[in-house]
Amino acid sequence: MPTPPEAHLRNLLAQAEQDLAEAEQRREHQARTVAGLLDGTEARAAAEKVLREIDRTIAFISANRDLIEHVLD
Repeated sequence: MPTPPEAHLRNLLAQAEQDLAEAEQRREHQARTVAGLLDGTEARAAAEKVLREIDRTIAFISANRDLIEHVLD
């Protein structure tokens, strides 16, 4: 399988880094939201679920970024 041109990979890497920064900001915001909710409430359970999904998204973006970096090395 041919490797995409380096310029394209650099653009993908920049986008992955931007996506990661945005997701980390969303995580910080969501963590503050969770902290402000009462334990044991449906609202807190839902907010914690969103936080877990953001964590999964961060892991996916990070893995994608690492793969792009590996291809560039």
